[in-house]
Amino acid sequence: MSHYAMFRLPYATMAYRVEQKTGEPLRLLTASDLDGVRGFVVAPFVASPSTPIVVIEGEAEAVSLHARPDAVHGVEHADRNAYAHDFAVFHGAVSQGRFGKIVLSRSAEVATPGRPSPEGLFAEACRRYPRMMITLVSSDVCGTWLMATPETLLRREGSLWRTMALAGTMRHVDGEQTEPWSEKNISEQKLVADYVAQTLTRFAGRVEVGEPYTVRAGNLLHLRSDFSFSMADNGDYGIGDIVEALHPTPAVCGLPKDEARTFILANESDDRRYYSGYAGPWGIKDVYALYVSLRCMEIREDCCLMHAGGGLLPDSIEEKEWEETVAKMEAMRALVVRR
Repeated sequence: MSHYAMFRLPYATMAYRVEQKTGEPLRLLTASDLDGVRGFVVAPFVASPSTPIVVIEGEAEAVSLHARPDAVHGVEHADRNAYAHDFAVFHGAVSQGRFGKIVLSRSAEVATPGRPSPEGLFAEACRRYPRMMITLVSSDVCGTWLMATPETLLRREGSLWRTMALAGTMRHVDGEQTEPWSEKNISEQKLVADYVAQTLTRFAGRVEVGEPYTVRAGNLLHLRSDFSFSMADNGDYGIGDIVEALHPTPAVCGLPKDEARTFILANESDDRRYYSGYAGPWGIKDVYALYVSLRCMEIREDCCLMHAGGGLLPDSIEEKEWEETVAKMEAMRALVVRR
């Protein structure tokens, strides 16, 4: 397998391909090692020797976006009982006060007779989701993953760095919000925003925070707060240290972070691997931008494995949380399942 990545930034009209033509991609175990690195980065939920942070090194070349092949007659399989079991375990821990919030994810497999064209699916995702970051990564280190994510982990704009707190989910009708945000969604988004603010104050000289507002991402709406900051002048930290501190945010993990991450690894049925990690160009064409790996699927030889998750609070209801994951998977499902 060759090692390459394709990406199209949010609202951009041009897509790029980065291919490692010689040697192997870099494999890192901590984001702190990203300082001084240039390439396309794809990171897992938790870095390990079997799922390292992968850096594909190469020059970015503009690519044309061709129409995708027809969608396949895929058959989707999802284990409803496994999710119900996991929900009971995770919700019980939150209700007992062990966590302020914890994220439960699941996967669903869509059988695809004959492997669909990853490049064709990438082109279709670019067409369908102009507001999102679209990424296709393929390597024998991590497999082949397609992502359409609305969430920035970290990106540079001039002398400033920007990130966001994105949480809360509801469907929209023709782009319009049909009901007010629930207390559960508001609380969930505030937990994420508070975490980001507290984390940045450890590194940044000055942090500016915007008020929460509603944004559209595909078939869903989310609550979002924007943050901008500059690096502190003391020079004790690198930007890779900030990535390491931010990830995984409560939007994909929970609070307290370390305890939630350990609990997820021990109790979640889904093997997240590169779902809920991050990916993006790092020093490519002077762009430094990492995005949380949401709305993603792994493209295999005979199936596509979709992933989605949701934050659990004490007042979470299992049926509603399941339906939220169904809605989040629609972005990838629509690419491979014929209507």
